[in-house]
Amino acid sequence: MADSLSVGDLVNLEIHDFAMGGEAVGRVGNFVLFIPGGAPGDEAEVRITELKKNYGRARINRLTKSSPRRVHPRCPIYNECGGCHLQHIDYDLQLQLKTKMVADALQHIAGLSGVKVRPCKRMKNPWNYRSKAQVVVGAKPYLKREKDGIDENEPKLYFPYIGYYAKGTHSIVRADSCAIQHSTNNSLLSAAREALERLQWPIYNNESGEGAIRYLVARTGVYTNQSLLVIVSTQPTLPHVPEFVELVRKRVPSLSGIVLNLNPHRTNVILSNRNSVLWGKDHIIEDVGGLKFNISANSFFQVNISGLEAIYSCLDEFLKPQSRDIVLDAYCGVGSLALYMARKVKKVIGIDECQAAIEDAVVNSDLNGLVNTDFIDGTVERVLPNLSSKGSIFSRGTHFSSAILDPPRKGCDPIVLNTIANMRIPKLVYVSCNPSTLARDLGILTEKGYKVMEVQPIDMFPQTYHVETVVKLTRAGL
Repeated sequence: MADSLSVGDLVNLEIHDFAMGGEAVGRVGNFVLFIPGGAPGDEAEVRITELKKNYGRARINRLTKSSPRRVHPRCPIYNECGGCHLQHIDYDLQLQLKTKMVADALQHIAGLSGVKVRPCKRMKNPWNYRSKAQVVVGAKPYLKREKDGIDENEPKLYFPYIGYYAKGTHSIVRADSCAIQHSTNNSLLSAAREALERLQWPIYNNESGEGAIRYLVARTGVYTNQSLLVIVSTQPTLPHVPEFVELVRKRVPSLSGIVLNLNPHRTNVILSNRNSVLWGKDHIIEDVGGLKFNISANSFFQVNISGLEAIYSCLDEFLKPQSRDIVLDAYCGVGSLALYMARKVKKVIGIDECQAAIEDAVVNSDLNGLVNTDFIDGTVERVLPNLSSKGSIFSRGTHFSSAILDPPRKGCDPIVLNTIANMRIPKLVYVSCNPSTLARDLGILTEKGYKVMEVQPIDMFPQTYHVETVVKLTRAGL
């Protein structure tokens, strides 16, 4: 079938499913086409944009029949931005899709066909949930009307705008607000943009490398109503800072601090580790589940607080923590899961390779008056084998009752899984944002003597194809 198709061809088909990355799936004969923006039940004329040996891609040219599950996207730039993938389908279908994504990954990658996957846990509000926003700043010159005359000696004025890079490009899609961002973040970024325009701060040009202001980052404490603005600049000093502070504070009374993040390097990395306070504090405090968290410019913290609370519920249900338990938290970050467990158990030992995260975890432990935590800086694959060795100060008399694994998207290093199995920790909870690497690692753990007991997807990222999954495992025979 692929031999009879060419890029640019128009074909008619019915869309019947979703793929792992959120693209819809249709077929021409037996040949699979992935179609962004499609919905199961659509009948469409599509134009082929890419052909490979076993599959292709196409974009919708026109709908001949719309799916009953199709809805009008709330965001006006949904089709341009690429940050969201599923705004065009109703929320119940989004949840069904994510449940199926997890189940398919477990079956096809891990071979776990007998494992029941619970329905994806819905969020009460699938909009305006993100507590952290990162936008790129662009600028264009003000255009003067010809009758106004042009004075070559007059300084050029620029109109700064904010937005997001279109998928796979450095083209900025202008976004004055975002439908999945917390309303305070939207207000804070809008106020900062207006202040940039008023004061005419030099905006960074990605092509020439000239200018100063590259990105704006906003963080909001959902329960504490505190907010932090981070200005990412190529220059260590900026003009008229008091005026900038005054303009933004007038618009956003909840503002707790403004931080300058110095990043002069031509890189795609948004934040460097060089911060200085322009005004107020260098952090905000968030309060989740009765725990206080110090969140600074570079801190990793879950962007959906309701989703974090759902993970807490799973920890209680799956681990049933007892006061005598000793818990390992691998990839502990700033301690968002470790500290929740520390209030319920005898001791928690956390490991993370990010030194700044470990420092935050220690601060957060002190902030909550917890004295039964130890946090270790280093990669889990290096620290954990040493931790389990007989010579480790932590191993003397220490037998972990349970372990939490919350790795980055790439999943766990095989050394980590081998060590966990050799330590014979009786109960595990694996938290993952990537069904594919989750399934791969669960397959390895089941080969090493663990059994998957419960699988709970959580809709941590509504309107996108991303899904968080919490899995309970126990040692076989327990």
